[in-house]
Amino acid sequence: MKQYDYITLSKAIGIILVVVGHFTSTVYMPAYYSEIKNLIFSFHMPLFMILSGFLFQMSMSRKPDGISLLPFLKKKFLRLMVPYFFISAAIALLNYGLGLFMPVKRTVDWHYLLEILYTNVGGSAVFLWFMYTLFVVFLISALCTKLKGGIAILGILSVILYFIPLPQIFYLSFVHSFIIYFWAGMILFLLTDKQKLRPSLAHSIVAIIVLTLAYGRKDFVETENLKQFLNLICGLSGSYMVICIAHEIQKSSNNWLMSLGKYSAYIYLLHMAGVYSIRVVYEKMGLFTPFTYSIALALAVIAGLVIPVILTKYVINKNKSLTFLMGGN
Repeated sequence: MKQYDYITLSKAIGIILVVVGHFTSTVYMPAYYSEIKNLIFSFHMPLFMILSGFLFQMSMSRKPDGISLLPFLKKKFLRLMVPYFFISAAIALLNYGLGLFMPVKRTVDWHYLLEILYTNVGGSAVFLWFMYTLFVVFLISALCTKLKGGIAILGILSVILYFIPLPQIFYLSFVHSFIIYFWAGMILFLLTDKQKLRPSLAHSIVAIIVLTLAYGRKDFVETENLKQFLNLICGLSGSYMVICIAHEIQKSSNNWLMSLGKYSAYIYLLHMAGVYSIRVVYEKMGLFTPFTYSIALALAVIAGLVIPVILTKYVINKNKSLTFLMGGN
């Protein structure tokens, strides 16, 4: 819907930030980039949870009888869990092959393969947490919406879970931190759809100020609950900042950003192929200065965005099996 093109544009901005934040060299990282990365990490994945909640509530609002639970969960399983297992298996195979010749972050054995089913194996597959977590969040949210006052119930549950540490099994340790953003996205849709809230440039300025204040204070507080609260403020304000900026961008023609937004899921799954390649070359060259790091970062961002789009358009979309395994229709 053209009215909500800014959501697709928000995905584009968000996925650019993801790629920027994932160029982390273990050999050298200038101080300026470390601070930028930490700032990005304070809100870039909350942003995607908020956008997912927004679109979930949009689909709910367009269906007076509500969603059919089992067909909905089947669709989300195919969209999220199939690519999660596929990419996990591909990374495991790659790590196993590399492990025959060189040290790898995580040795692939039966424990590794079993853990793929229920927890984060780390290493090169660490970024896949979002897929599994989002599926669990969809499951919980869909169940709540089948109850009377489901949105309120989900909100209360989200707030409670946010301040209660959960175990890593089934990615619950991520669910407790991120389901509140999904619920916030649902509320954001309801407010904007009823014209009670309209993202604007003025709102983005306020969001930037709030983000700056919260981000600047969160490392100086000693109480864990207060730190959690400041992290929440960072996630909400940073996400709303991006959404407001995207809303302003929507007023002009930005076809390339819209394309990035539409390919954001594929970019998320495949961006490390480009980012990691540039990182390996950079570390092999051994020219470690802030200037050379900036050049490598720019190349990594370009590679991390362009390579997945090319692979998707000319390889994945040309093959039905690959399209299915990558969560496409």
